[in-house]
Amino acid sequence: MVELFLQEMFPAWHIQQDRNGVWRATGRCHLTASNADGLLDLLAKTDPDAMKKAAEVFRRN
Repeated sequence: MVELFLQEMFPAWHIQQDRNGVWRATGRCHLTASNADGLLDLLAKTDPDAMKKAAEVFRRN
C-alpha cells in the first residue's frame, strides 16, 4: 500500500520494496533506504517539485 502511495506522489520514479525490505527509487538517479520514511525523505530532497505537488493535493482534501 505504501509503495502505491509513494508511486502516486512521485510518478516520475519507479518505486519498489525488495524481498529484503530495502526501499528503492529509480528516476534521474538511484535512491535506496532501509524504510519507507527514509525513502520519502530522499525523494522529497531529490524531487522537491513533486513533493510540493503532493502537498497541494493533501491540502485540497
